[in-house]
Amino acid sequence: MFNADLDKPIEDGPRAIATTLAAKAALADVLAQNDLFRDTCEAPVFACDLSQLNVKTSSRVSGPLRRSLPTLSEMYGADPYAVDSVLQNVSTLEAIFKANNARVKVDFKGGPEMIGLINQGLEELYNDLPADALAAGRAVFEACDLAVDATAEGDLECRIARAVSQNKRPSGGQS
Repeated sequence: MFNADLDKPIEDGPRAIATTLAAKAALADVLAQNDLFRDTCEAPVFACDLSQLNVKTSSRVSGPLRRSLPTLSEMYGADPYAVDSVLQNVSTLEAIFKANNARVKVDFKGGPEMIGLINQGLEELYNDLPADALAAGRAVFEACDLAVDATAEGDLECRIARAVSQNKRPSGGQS
């Protein structure tokens, strides 16, 4: 749902910033679910659906950031190496969650560490953006109507924000 048009960058600057803010909100949701699983999903069975962490990260964070972060470099001069670093950390986070889903060795600490690095990288990128551009992106993100059903059509940043706000389970993973 959120990875449609993955090869199509978000070229509108404020919308790209809003999408990164939505992905950041999704990261907070993934972190909360990781913490819940750490406290409630006991070894050796791991009866919870560990695939949800990877599905949420892939669909609500990775794809949207890959479509939006390059625009921050192109439009606002954000450091392309910093953009690449964030995307590499997202890939590492996905790898951790994929490995967890295999249930061979479940790591509930690596995910939060990577989320911290991703958030730090995003904050550094935000600090390098012009204040008016960041404000415009925040305004786009905050204008999302969270009362609309999460599965309804809409702009990417709003669909992600609604899914997080409404605690919607992503498609994919185990049933």
